Amino acid sequence: MSYESEHKRMKPVLDLARQLDIATNPDPVAIFEAGTGGFQVWCTPQDHPKSWNEIQMHPGAFAKPCEYVGSVHWKWEGDQIIALAVETTAYALAEQKPDQYDRRIITNRAEDLEWLTDKVTWLFREAGVPVMPFSTETQTEAPPASHRLVHYVSGSDEYVVIVSPDNDPDDFCRPGFALAHILDIQAAHEFPTDVILRPEQEYQETEIEPDEGPLVEQYENAARLGEDDWLEAALEDSISGWGE
Repeated sequence: MSYESEHKRMKPVLDLARQLDIATNPDPVAIFEAGTGGFQVWCTPQDHPKSWNEIQMHPGAFAKPCEYVGSVHWKWEGDQIIALAVETTAYALAEQKPDQYDRRIITNRAEDLEWLTDKVTWLFREAGVPVMPFSTETQTEAPPASHRLVHYVSGSDEYVVIVSPDNDPDDFCRPGFALAHILDIQAAHEFPTDVILRPEQEYQETEIEPDEGPLVEQYENAARLGEDDWLEAALEDSISGWGE
């Protein structure tokens, strides 16, 4: 075996993938995008993994409506290809159904891998190349966030609460306020939890600006007059003691 012979062995697969290119070929079986050491696989409204039935697909610059499903790359051991490294990422599910599919758990879902490996097996058979073993990393469930940063708003006010896992964000929503945003966060143990992170008050105090020093006053006057030598003159005055 050698790198050259291994690439030559896979050449019929990549050649067929280029013929069945998702970007240029309107044929329903054209769902591939070939590279040099593997290819990508896309799905269409008529041919897609399970749970993708309601996903909206658009052609964009491609020959037909489609969405990305995953990729296949040669897995090498020395100068020999020993397996097909496959990976799926259901971006479309996370984008169109964010309430159901968290971005942390859209990689290598079982139904996506099943669909993709079926398409890869078909492509190898059509190219006359024996299909190789598949290699993939099993998707693990994302650990639940330990705390949630919750944002509450009213018509003229707002506040936030770091809600601990055992509490409900609705319990911290004061009369007249509504829950606006929730963000899962980790490592919040050093922050105050389950308390309103804003001073309790009936009205918003007017901010008092600090007294302006002479340099600030000179700058504002110079800016209105379009002069740019005010700072040099002020510095000379401070050195000479003029004006004291």
